[in-house]
Amino acid sequence: METVSYGNTGLQISRLCIGCGHLNNVYPNPEDAVPLLLACLDRGVNFWDTAEGYKTHPHVAAAFKRIDRSRVVLQTKTSAREYDDCRQRIDADLAELGTDYIDVMFLHGVNSPRDLNERNGALQALLEAKAAGKVRHVGCSTHIFTGPVMDAVTDCDDLEVILCVANKTGMMLEGSRVSADKDAPRVPETVDYAAHLEQIRRAYEKGKGISIMKIIAQRQAPEAEWPEWIRWGFEFPHAHAVNLGISRLPELELDVQIEAEVRAARQRRAA
Repeated sequence: METVSYGNTGLQISRLCIGCGHLNNVYPNPEDAVPLLLACLDRGVNFWDTAEGYKTHPHVAAAFKRIDRSRVVLQTKTSAREYDDCRQRIDADLAELGTDYIDVMFLHGVNSPRDLNERNGALQALLEAKAAGKVRHVGCSTHIFTGPVMDAVTDCDDLEVILCVANKTGMMLEGSRVSADKDAPRVPETVDYAAHLEQIRRAYEKGKGISIMKIIAQRQAPEAEWPEWIRWGFEFPHAHAVNLGISRLPELELDVQIEAEVRAARQRRAA
């Protein structure tokens, strides 16, 4: 498994990131997820992504009891918006994860420049946690949103890492919301996928750590084409990591195999 520098953070991450979002559904007992997480580490997948809302912090904590914590780059996310709430959640997350630091912590699902501004209190709490050593790096996920939000988070120097949607066709992407209403109009009304990929390139070249997600569009892509869509993710030149939801060993084996094939093809071209 190839490892790369995660933008300007100094973190060394595997190109494949295990998204832990489904572990709670597949393994109601967190201990039962430990063999899969250890298998990830055995195959060089040291980059693990979770979130408060996934309810998989206990699964990660169970694995941490079995390994050297420093072997894993852990990324989690908070939906907190206010300063006090975020401070409390950071401490609660550390306790739930069984660790004294989080490598990367995100503002989760930022949907517009307005939304980013309204979360300034939470951002300040994350930056204080970074200064205290509780959080090493601060970032955000833009979830399914593009347009003005991508420019806003790229231009925010406090945000070192961005997690965003990118897949073979741009499936699931929506423009930034003009208000907090989930049914609010979007900007742009119709997504220009080429423009979105250009925004990712700009963030990547600015030194942001870039992870991409929804690689098979939450299984909406045709199942027969999943390997092709996953291959697209590893071939995309402006992402450091490909975040794939993995909850069973065969999924891990397929993803590791595709990463190896893409890496070998790139090495042949460079030879």
